[in-house]
Amino acid sequence: MAAQLTIADVRAKFPQYDDLSDADLASALHQKFYADMPQADFNEKIGLKPDKYQQAAIDERNDLQAKGIDTGAGLTRRIVQGATLNLADEAIAGAMTPLEMIKRGTLDPREAYKYAKAREDLILDDARQNTGALGTAAEIAGGVGSGLGLARQGVTAARMLSQSPGIVGRTLASAADSTALGGIAGFGSGNSLDERLANAGQGAGIGLVAGAALPPALAVAKTAAGPLVSNIMARVNPDRYATGQVARAINESGLTTQEVADRLAQANAEGSPYTLADALGNPGQRMLSTVTRAPGQGRTDVVNFLDTRQAGQGRRVSRAIEEGFGSRMTPDELRNTMTAERDAIADEAYGAVRDGAGPVNVRGVVDHIEANVPAEPAAPDTISGRLQRYQRMLTNGDAENPEFISDFEHVQRVRSELADEVQNARQSGQGNRARMLGQVLTQIDDALENASEGFRQANRDFAGATRNIEAIDAGRAAATRGRTEDIIPAYRGLSPRGQQAFRTGYADPLISQTQGAPFGADKTRPLMNDAFAAEAGEIAPGNPLMQRRLMTEQRMFETRNAAKGNSKTAENLADDAALGVDPGVVGQVLSGNYGGAVKSLISAGSNVVTGNTPAVREAVGRILLRRGVSAGELDGMIDDTIGRIQRAQQMARVAGRGAAGGLAEASTQKKRQLRRAN
Repeated sequence: MAAQLTIADVRAKFPQYDDLSDADLASALHQKFYADMPQADFNEKIGLKPDKYQQAAIDERNDLQAKGIDTGAGLTRRIVQGATLNLADEAIAGAMTPLEMIKRGTLDPREAYKYAKAREDLILDDARQNTGALGTAAEIAGGVGSGLGLARQGVTAARMLSQSPGIVGRTLASAADSTALGGIAGFGSGNSLDERLANAGQGAGIGLVAGAALPPALAVAKTAAGPLVSNIMARVNPDRYATGQVARAINESGLTTQEVADRLAQANAEGSPYTLADALGNPGQRMLSTVTRAPGQGRTDVVNFLDTRQAGQGRRVSRAIEEGFGSRMTPDELRNTMTAERDAIADEAYGAVRDGAGPVNVRGVVDHIEANVPAEPAAPDTISGRLQRYQRMLTNGDAENPEFISDFEHVQRVRSELADEVQNARQSGQGNRARMLGQVLTQIDDALENASEGFRQANRDFAGATRNIEAIDAGRAAATRGRTEDIIPAYRGLSPRGQQAFRTGYADPLISQTQGAPFGADKTRPLMNDAFAAEAGEIAPGNPLMQRRLMTEQRMFETRNAAKGNSKTAENLADDAALGVDPGVVGQVLSGNYGGAVKSLISAGSNVVTGNTPAVREAVGRILLRRGVSAGELDGMIDDTIGRIQRAQQMARVAGRGAAGGLAEASTQKKRQLRRAN
């Protein structure tokens, strides 16, 4: 470049700058070739003479500097310029126009504005000269702030695209915002109308392209940085991070917080160690499994709790059956009690009828025995021998001249002894002996009833009490075999005392089965069928509570099964992760498969990378094992989590609009850089 040039010479040498004004041409060449030289000196070097407005601004600046007044501008001026999308110089010049009219002695505001604008252009040029790249960043930051402010006030295209909340909608909104702000910033960069319109078009174009690319770029960045952000959040506040995860499980359960709290409160009030994980169902159970399948204190605490709780399942189920059927005694205890009651009542009743009884005609009893036994004497321990014994007890024992015993009290004693023998035969399984002796007992009862009306009633009462006692065995048999259609009518046909005995017998094998089941087995499973549900609904007075407790126990078993899974592979993997040694990685390294080793190491550390840290798992386990949580606490978890999500979404939306403002200002900076680079 020659030492002395005219502006015409410069334009002839640089035809690519034909669209620039003389001032912008001088600025572009100054930045490209003589950035260290003051702009005014460079202008003089290329033969560019300032106009009267620019000269007045230069003279004013020089006078102030000669008086020791610093007229320089720095970062603040550039921030303001960016925040106003390049309109600060116009705004300040407009505000100073009245003063310039007075100062210049002119009544033409346009003339006064040109003086004020030349001064602001000079100040802005000095600021850009003094601050360099840092000033450019500050100017862009001002644009970001402007975009943020507009977004907070709702001045954004996102409001008009609310029906398209996805990536397409966000892209369109960002493109629209960046185009508008870029056009405004471009329009504010320049002096003449043609220059402003050209700059506005270029700024809008750059804003359109950059704004449309911003949401997809942010989405990719979010995906890539998400695990790292989660990890940071988990380490900074593991309890809050864990609360957010549990809140997600509550939302996935489909239950209201009040329903969850009510389930917890009811189950624990009914004697079950029910937890939040149980109340949430599958979401809570699966989340608990993430704790038990990874190393750390959380796994130890959860596994110990679940195993201890499962160890008590048999006791809790047995108690639920006992209380549901109202069987406070064992069958043997109830049998002994009922037998003693029956015998005591019978002794009193039979004793009362002796005084008014007449002679007993036992001829029919003796004839029945003679018809069923041989004439010759039989062995005493045989059935015939026993029948012959009772035959002798009812006569004088003289075979030639037999006389029948008619004394009521004597026959009654024979009857009592025979009744005991019949009962013993039945209990010992001697069915034929019990049948044949029972027939004789019936004959004696008929004879005694004919001799005494009171004995008939006492005998009926005794028989009824006996049937009640026998209902214990009937209930025990019904619990293990038989059809519901037969069992329920049989139960209904019993007296209240007999029904109580039936219930005790029915519950006994169920309780025995529960107590004998091995550890780890679901002790409610044999009770989860239609037959038991129908029979218990009829037989068990406390069936509603019992069924709830059984369902609760089944849910708690499912929670343990889902959390532990009885998978030795999962436990071994967790132990390997805890030790930090993977033999497969060592083998891959030794074999030279470094890529596979890296992948294995990344996979092994994925829990930590994604925020699933030991501290978070311990906190999650602690929350899910809580047995008492109010609806207010659950609402607080959800509200806090939703609030954080909404704040993050709002920040993302506002940040996007702020980025649009930054892009708008950056577009003007880019325009200057492109011109200077050519």
